[in-house]
Amino acid sequence: MRYLVIDDEPIARRQLRLLLESHGRVDEAPDAIAGLQRIRDAIADNDPFDLVCIDLSMPGPSGIDAIKMVKDVDQKLRHGEHTNVVVVTASDDQKDMRAALQQHVDGYLLKPVTPGQIVETLGSLD
Repeated sequence: MRYLVIDDEPIARRQLRLLLESHGRVDEAPDAIAGLQRIRDAIADNDPFDLVCIDLSMPGPSGIDAIKMVKDVDQKLRHGEHTNVVVVTASDDQKDMRAALQQHVDGYLLKPVTPGQIVETLGSLD
């Protein structure tokens, strides 16, 4: 499995990387723009990510905007094939949760994430 963590906080990226590394290869991006470039590069290399974890609160494009961009890349470059997207955020605001769920994300995890939550989330993905 191949994973991408998009989060502007280096400590949060590192924590999630450590949790995911025992399940596969992990790459990181500090913002939505860098994350989308990594996603495009991975698709061009014929090695797309199986799961993208996105924080909601980042400078530049928000996490919700990033999710929309991932869905757009899926349509254009993967011919509609689905990239699993899980929100990993500190926000328990109902408005944020609804906005993410309206984008048909595959999960919504609150920081700090536990190893058990990662295993459960990975097990629920298609």
